[in-house]
Amino acid sequence: MDQTTNLHLPFIMPSQAQKQVTHNQGLQVLDVVVQLSVLDRDLAAPPPSPGAGARYIVAAGGSGAWAGKDNSIAAWQDGAWSFFAPLAGWRAWIADESILLVWTGGNWARLETTFTALQELTELGVGTSADGSNPFSAKLNAALWTAKYTAEGGSGDLRYTMNKEAASNTASLLLQSNWSGRAEIGLAGDDNLHIKISADGSSWIDALIVDSTASAMTMAIPVTVEVDDGCALSIDLEEGNSVFQATRYAESSNAPVFMGRKARGSRATPAAVQAGDTLIGFRGYGHDGSGFVSGGAGVAFLLEAAEGWAHGTNLGTQIRLFTTQNGSTANVERLKIANDGSLQVRAGAQTLVDANGIIGLRGYTLASLPSAATAGQLIYVADGSSNKRLAVSDGTNWRWPDGAIVA
Repeated sequence: MDQTTNLHLPFIMPSQAQKQVTHNQGLQVLDVVVQLSVLDRDLAAPPPSPGAGARYIVAAGGSGAWAGKDNSIAAWQDGAWSFFAPLAGWRAWIADESILLVWTGGNWARLETTFTALQELTELGVGTSADGSNPFSAKLNAALWTAKYTAEGGSGDLRYTMNKEAASNTASLLLQSNWSGRAEIGLAGDDNLHIKISADGSSWIDALIVDSTASAMTMAIPVTVEVDDGCALSIDLEEGNSVFQATRYAESSNAPVFMGRKARGSRATPAAVQAGDTLIGFRGYGHDGSGFVSGGAGVAFLLEAAEGWAHGTNLGTQIRLFTTQNGSTANVERLKIANDGSLQVRAGAQTLVDANGIIGLRGYTLASLPSAATAGQLIYVADGSSNKRLAVSDGTNWRWPDGAIVA
């Protein structure tokens, strides 16, 4: 055996002449492969003017003096190229890329990609330095977490778990601006879901708290929902005493629980409302066995603009109530409180009270008199005699003003 097993360094043999030659050959090998650092790994042909001792990893498709030496270490020594085939585990620093590679036995790979596990690390910094307060630190512009797909042996799901020791501790996501907290989401001091906000990083408001028993949700600030079409909020309640309950506590008398606003134009360029525009409306629809009815059916209570609004001068309003008659599919206006306070009440096509303050009685004929079971009802009899047009119920019969029974 005349050389070492791994680096193939030549042995100085007994009685060998010119021992210095053999010794120098071994030094040349050590000079190349120990503390291995190469200038480049992307060249397939030798550089034209290499410096003494320059080392390279021959890229695939080696040509010229590098032909057939792919992945080998090429070193310029004494005016000629020497080649060294790497062994598994050799590491090489790539100077022009500032990365560390390792020979896996089949290719040069980045050192970090060859690890299958990193266990029990006490600190890890990505793009920045970690410390005792932040043992994992990352400074980057984007981060990606993706599920391991079923075809790769995973479940296709992705859950990010943060665990705290006890209910009184905190497990949350803290969002900062220039290292000052502005929002926090998580279990902050209890087991309820908190969404907290801050303007200065020191004073915090619980904007939303959802009880862990799902029995209550508390909102501490006004909420604005902006949508361009459809419903901003839809609630389906299968059982329960009520769908919505609102309680208002205020020292002032002007403290509305419900408030509606309307503008023409767009959110960016709103315009004045016009006469008949609904400022706030309540509509009720039911299911007809085929689907939920919509449109002009059902019942409606509308608070409207009574004129085109103009800033500081014209802000007239009115109220209207609509119902749908049995056997019909379209609602009809039944009551209107006009902008001047006058009242109009309609029954079918007949006006019982008009907007000018004139009361109109429901009209009947002698042959179509309604039940007089409710005393005190007053009606108009269209075909009564000249002095017998008005009739009042006594609880049993309809009577003329003189007391005679209507017959």
